[in-house]
Amino acid sequence: MLRIVNAAGQSMFHHILSEMVNNQKNGVSLLRVSACYPQLVLRPMSTQHDLPRHPVPPLKDTLAKFVRSVKPLLSSSELSTTEHLVKDFGEGDGQKLQKILENRARSMDSWLADWWLTAAYLAYRLPVVVHSNPALVFPRRHFQTEEEFLKYAADLTFAALNYKSDIDNDKIPIDKMGKEPMDMTQYKRIYGTCRIPAPKCDKMHFSDPSRPVQHIVVAHNNLFFKICVYESSGEIISPGKLLMQLKAVVNASQKPGEAVGILTSEHRDTWARVYSDLVKDEVNRRSVEAIQTSLFLLCLDGPASHLSAPNVATLAALKIVHGGGSKGSSGNRWFDKTIEIVVGREGEVGITVEHSPAEAVPVAMLMNYCLDFLEKMPKSKSGENTAAFPEPEKLQFNISSDIKNAIEVAEHNLDNLVEDTDFLSCTYSGYGKNLIKEFKVSPDSYIQMALQLAYYRLHNEPAAHYESAGTRLFYLGRTETIRSCSIESVHFAKTMLDSKSSNEDKKQALLAAVKSHKDYATQAALGLGVDRHLLGLKLAAIENGMQIHPLYRDPSYVRSTHFKITSSQVKLLYFIET
Repeated sequence: MLRIVNAAGQSMFHHILSEMVNNQKNGVSLLRVSACYPQLVLRPMSTQHDLPRHPVPPLKDTLAKFVRSVKPLLSSSELSTTEHLVKDFGEGDGQKLQKILENRARSMDSWLADWWLTAAYLAYRLPVVVHSNPALVFPRRHFQTEEEFLKYAADLTFAALNYKSDIDNDKIPIDKMGKEPMDMTQYKRIYGTCRIPAPKCDKMHFSDPSRPVQHIVVAHNNLFFKICVYESSGEIISPGKLLMQLKAVVNASQKPGEAVGILTSEHRDTWARVYSDLVKDEVNRRSVEAIQTSLFLLCLDGPASHLSAPNVATLAALKIVHGGGSKGSSGNRWFDKTIEIVVGREGEVGITVEHSPAEAVPVAMLMNYCLDFLEKMPKSKSGENTAAFPEPEKLQFNISSDIKNAIEVAEHNLDNLVEDTDFLSCTYSGYGKNLIKEFKVSPDSYIQMALQLAYYRLHNEPAAHYESAGTRLFYLGRTETIRSCSIESVHFAKTMLDSKSSNEDKKQALLAAVKSHKDYATQAALGLGVDRHLLGLKLAAIENGMQIHPLYRDPSYVRSTHFKITSSQVKLLYFIET
């Protein structure tokens, strides 16, 4: 389990438009790793448009679920006020807004997708580093020489390019939930994409399929190099040629450059202002565009001797998540880039993901593919003789005094964030999912109830808890919130902490809590949760010039959306040792 606690108190999720942004407190985010694939089936991506559209849940059902979900967080008098507001909303404005959503759903591929991209990500103003960018950590490597380090980076790049080829040619298997196919749109959006800063709301660059991207960008010592990765025939260049290119990059960047990349770690409005100044210079603009349009970034990192951690997995995770700050490799990043493959000289390897265009699942599948590809790759593949190939193009930046000052401020701000971030990667080896399943209990629900119990034991109160459920059963589906804090979870926590409770009492309380969680998770995956629907109604009101109903200012809504715990799981094939 990878655990990130941001002491600054900001949750990674439930980001809404600027006029609605909630200040989230005591945020805890978790990434769980288990060793298995989702069920897969081969099916052409061209059939994806046949998937059902995201439903608009019945208003009455959503409001009833909402009231039930907030009961553990409210006093009896607060609950009475909430019930009154819910009744007023359901009989008045809510019905008008529901019709707007239903009309929107009839006229669009997804009533939610564009709103969610904007509200959850592009309008979110806190830095993408730590706050929203997830990361995946590969099994640690042990490089004995510079040659081994660069050879592995070249081979990994070759594997990632082959995965893109499989995506482009509809060769990857379609994910399934049970027997039902899932939307694969996100797989098409992880390569060649980049977030672009703008005041109040960022933009996204998506690659044009009619104009295939031919290059990646390699970062080393804070300097950026454009590398063409395709032959004139359209074939991916060989691992040997990639290795030759990486050696040329390292030779051309022995001294660290100005840490331009660290600007991407800034508050989004700050970065937008600096970005506007940066790209006024034509040389800078071309360099930035080369980064933004690249298939992905490959970051070749140096050692991180200044970082300390209780184990090597935690140290690797810290490097992948934020780069270690100004004394580490944070300037050797472009955090707006959807995919940044990081390979460190000390053996830490992973992928940092800008979250806007996709969840972590497509990138986790990329990781699984690459690790499997590398295991099967003939050793002689990257040792072949190479013909002449164009030298890497160094991306130049003209750094004005204002930009230099902005870099220094960004370094200071990121160092504070790095210092303020507690992180622990650990492995529980007492038992695993198979034992949990023997008791006919969902392993996921079991873990979520353990988190609820742990929080209650520490703070003597329940925690609003966000767990993400995938909604990719629907075309353009993303996520819905599983509200893991429930009446049953609180009863379970209290029962476990009551010295007078019998083991049978505790068992029955756990089973009830697990069932409640699993039932909600199922509904969420079917697009019948609470949070996306309520968000949609709120956005519909704003878009149509209507006043926001007082329900959205009520303690019930505020507390239940200020998530003190956020958790999600990403299934991987390879065990990450701690």
